[in-house]
This record gives sequence, structure tokens and C-alpha cells, in this order.
Amino acid sequence: MRHYKVNKIQHTVFDSEDEVPSNIHYLREWRECVLSDWVLADDGCVIQVLRKGSMTRAKGKVRKVDYIGTCTGTFVVSKKTKMDTSKRTNIYSIGGDVERNQRLDERESLSTREEIFVKYLAGGMDHREAYLKAFPTNDPHYAGIRSGQLVKTARIRSAMKDELKPYMEALGLDENYVLANIKEVIDSSEKDDTKLKALFKLADILDMEDKNKTQVTTVTGAMFQGFTPDKIEAAERPKEIQQSHGDEPI
Repeated sequence: MRHYKVNKIQHTVFDSEDEVPSNIHYLREWRECVLSDWVLADDGCVIQVLRKGSMTRAKGKVRKVDYIGTCTGTFVVSKKTKMDTSKRTNIYSIGGDVERNQRLDERESLSTREEIFVKYLAGGMDHREAYLKAFPTNDPHYAGIRSGQLVKTARIRSAMKDELKPYMEALGLDENYVLANIKEVIDSSEKDDTKLKALFKLADILDMEDKNKTQVTTVTGAMFQGFTPDKIEAAERPKEIQQSHGDEPI
């Protein structure tokens, strides 16, 4: 959970529904709220409505517009508006510029929805689609932005690595395999630039220390999205072959 002060009063944002105390009841549709209601935001967090009112636009077909305000920002009440709990630089400005969401980056434990998100990712699902299935939104654009932020966080990368570890081991893709192949490139390559790239990569790996616990292998700059069912089946097949020849299971 997070805490923000508004007019010297501390307000809480629950980062997942799991954190909400039993005595707090919240609406799943924030657009139907009244003042002081707790609501489920589109990013899966629960927050309290501190301001609610209406204003008149200078022009447009719809002149009167309703809005709500929280401890993190102010939002127009409409079907097109997506409300999140990212802290705005000016919480009284509609929309507003988002401050760097340090809490999103620094929180270590996964919420229930993030655990579901990781499982979808590990199953090979695109991160936007995984977010749409795991979080309470049906907006692909919003899901693309938020999922892109999530997959860069240390806790999601670490969870992805843990989720994929059994399949990686079944395919023989462990740290020794990676290091051995980099060494092979260094020893066998005739091009100096190829050797240098491999050496830099090796130096980076050896300098990781404990940081490798929170990193997931990337391919061509994109986050690995999991194994397809045929690859998983291929990884498991050697066990079946050995058992059919009477050998002991691995």
C-alpha cells in the first residue's frame, strides 16, 4: 500500500484488492461512486474518492462534465476515461502529468493480479493481452502502457524467471549453458568485434552478483514471453524416451 498527504491528512492507496481491510467496502465501478466512496481503479488498486463535482466547458456538445478527485489525481467521469492511481504532479489538474511511479518500481511482493499476469506471460501470452485478462480493464491501449511498465519492474522479471525455471532446466538452459556458449563464441570467432561483444556480455554477467536474481533473459530487446506448448512437450520428451528403454527416470 501507499500513503499520500492531502491538506495534511494522510490517505491510503491499496496496491491490490488483497490489501483492503475487511471493514472497507469498495465499488468495482468507480464511475458510480459518491463522495468518500472507496473504488477499484482501472489499474487494480483501491482508492478513496475525496472530491466530486461538475464543471462547465466553454464549448462542445456536452457542456457539463462530472469529475472525481483522489489523493493521486482528478479524472473526468466518462466511459472513455481510465482512472489509475499513479501520482500526478498536480492532483487537482484533470489528467495531469504523472510523477515517476516509484512505488510501482520498488514494491517487491506481487499482488494477486500480478501473479495471474506473470502466469499468462509465462504461458507465452502477449503482455497487453495478459494485462487485459489479469486486471479490471478492457482498454487495449491502457493495458499496453501499464503492462509495458510492469514487465520492466524487478519483481515481475524475478517472478518470470522463477515461473520459467523448470522449463529452462528441462531444456538445459541454465547459467552454465549460457557461459559455456559465450566462451565458445570467444574461442572460435575469427572476428574481433564478435569476440568483443561476447567478452562484454560475459563481463556483464560476471559483474551481476545478486542482480541476476531479478533479471530475465531478453532476446532482440524484447522480454521473453514464455515457451509454446510444443517446446514444453519437446523438453519433456527425453524423459519419456529414457523410461521406454527401461532407464531410471531423471
